[in-house]
Amino acid sequence: ELLNVKLTMADVMGESAYNDDLINVVNDLKAKGLLVESNGAQCVFLEELKTADGEPLPVIIGKADGGYLYATTDLAAVRYRSGVLTADRALYFVDQRQALHFQQVFDVARRAGLVTPPMHMEHTAFGPVTGSDARPFTTPARAP
Repeated sequence: ELLNVKLTMADVMGESAYNDDLINVVNDLKAKGLLVESNGAQCVFLEELKTADGEPLPVIIGKADGGYLYATTDLAAVRYRSGVLTADRALYFVDQRQALHFQQVFDVARRAGLVTPPMHMEHTAFGPVTGSDARPFTTPARAP
């Protein structure tokens, strides 16, 4: 209430809830002229982000074998949060090791029009959560 958050448990969705929309994300990026095929994969190249060789850094949206990646699911989630939930702000509290990923996803989402104003997306990074062995804790791999 104090933060003026109007979400309910019905608004909370797991990653698999977006599976049916992944092909639509790919098609929307293709229609906007953002997708480029590279070694069989469907990618968006961000000119402002460079590899160590100075080449534009790719955001892989679709794998050569037809599978999808975190970026595809996150783009579908961004679209849902903007279009269906009409969020004006989305905060992502995620390990700092994911900073580049979220920078890429937010940039692609804006370029593709998956986010409508006034929605603002922020990655609030924190250090890794470690297990008793002092190694970073990870969740199980996402389903394809």
